[in-house]
Parts: sequence; structure tokens; C-alpha cells
Amino acid sequence: MNTKIKKGLITFTAAASLAVTGLGVSNASSTTVKADTVTPTAVRTNSMTILYSTASSDAKTTGRALAANTDWSVGKSATDASGNTFYYVGKNEWVKASDVTDMSTITEAATDDSSASTQSDADAVVNTAKQYLGTPYVWGGKTPSGFDCSGFTSYVYQQATGKSIGGYTVAQESAGTTEAVSQASVGDLLFWGSQGASYHVGIYLGNNQYIAAPQPGESVKISSISSYFMPSFAVKVL
Repeated sequence: MNTKIKKGLITFTAAASLAVTGLGVSNASSTTVKADTVTPTAVRTNSMTILYSTASSDAKTTGRALAANTDWSVGKSATDASGNTFYYVGKNEWVKASDVTDMSTITEAATDDSSASTQSDADAVVNTAKQYLGTPYVWGGKTPSGFDCSGFTSYVYQQATGKSIGGYTVAQESAGTTEAVSQASVGDLLFWGSQGASYHVGIYLGNNQYIAAPQPGESVKISSISSYFMPSFAVKVL
């Protein structure tokens, strides 16, 4: 993470800092400090955060603080004799670890949320696609009155996720990341034919099945992947 230390520190008196946090200043100034083995690269302040002159709760505050919900680079970390961890975020200035959040934790939470969102979108694609089982195949069809293969996949993705993936197979090849059919997951697009010249597309349902508008004379249906009619590659859109 390329996070620069911010310059906009909040300056206030020592008395004000005590009023904000309720912390007292002890006369005991000597504390044993030992190196901490875990040092985040950056942290985010949970609220207005007091700065200390040394890595100790017994140390005097510097009379300055970091604004709430701001991100700061961490140079090193240390733990005082009482077991309180501090992070070095400025020139001779430290913050309590309990007053900030490790940015890697925030990133992991965002990743988890993204994964949940992807799964939700995949479920929406599958559920929407199944609503049109039995819809007749119509050459060039792009509405529920009749679909061709790419018209079907385009309509389903637009309705389920709001994504525009293009109106024909070759355009839809570029709607996401190309992958092997064996790596396909629920909601991915399956293509038949070589890249740049694909002639058929469907939506993978999982368990070796897909849904598609097959050909004239047939309707939207669920089929099993087989060696007789094997997709050539897949594309992960979500």
C-alpha cells in the first residue's frame, strides 16, 4: 500500500487533549519498551487520536492529534511494559494501537464484501435466466418474446446485474476474463468456437450444466456439458 503520511495534524493544548480522551499524564516517565513483531504498513484513526512523544501510556502527549477516519503510514511499532502497543506515525510521535485500525483488516473486510456481492450477482443471473425457460428461439431475438443465444445472455445480464455485455457472441467474449471451461463458476459465460469467431454462448449453472437459447425450432433450456457439444472456453463477467 502506497500511503503517504498526512500533514494535516490537529493542534490543541494538553488540557484539551485530556478533555477529549480522559487520559491523565503520569509523573512516571521511564518505561521499558520492547519491539513489537507485528507492524502494519498503515492505519486508520477510529476517532480524533492523541499523539504521544514516546511509546508509552505514561508519556506526555505532544499536544497534537490526528483527525478521525484518516489514513497514516506506520514506520515501526513498540510495546510498553504494561503491554500497550504503539505505532510510530510521525517525527517522534506515536499513537496507541487501540485508537486505530490496521488498514489490512479494512482491506480484507472490503474483499469479503466484494466476494459476497459477486455471489449475489451470480445467483441473480441464474435465477433470472431460469425465468425464461421455454422462451422460443428467434434469430436476432433480444427480448422475452424470443431470444437467440447472445440476445438471451445479454438480456439476462442486463436484467440481473445492470451490466451491458454486448449484443452478440464476439462482443461478449470481451465482457470479462477468459478462462478454461474447467475453471468456470456459476454465472460465467460459456462459448463455443474459437476466440474472435465464437458462434454460440450460454450461462453456466454449475454441476456441469448450462442454460441457453439453443437453435431455431427449440426454446431456452438447460443442458449438460458433454464431449459431443463441448464449450471451447469460458468468460468470468462477475
